[in-house]
Amino acid sequence: MIYFVIYDITSNSKRQKVSEQCKNFGLKRIQKSAFCGPLTKNLAEMLGIKCKEIIEAKDCVFVIPACTNCFKAKIIVGEFDESKFEDKDFEIVD
Repeated sequence: MIYFVIYDITSNSKRQKVSEQCKNFGLKRIQKSAFCGPLTKNLAEMLGIKCKEIIEAKDCVFVIPACTNCFKAKIIVGEFDESKFEDKDFEIVD
């Protein structure tokens, strides 16, 4: 399953730590405060737990699942490098 991680974090250092966690889980940055990529449900939950350990009460992190068909039906407005998600050595499994 594809997951989107979108966050609103005040502290630069905490925002950087969440960003690093997303990268550690193999997600790719799609916006300044948004990542996307394939995860299992267990890995998504683990990422959520790690983010919770990092952020403060006033901060927010969304971990949002999207099935493969939903992801394929996305609408992109503006410039986006679709090649970030092509020819990767992973398989998306629903």
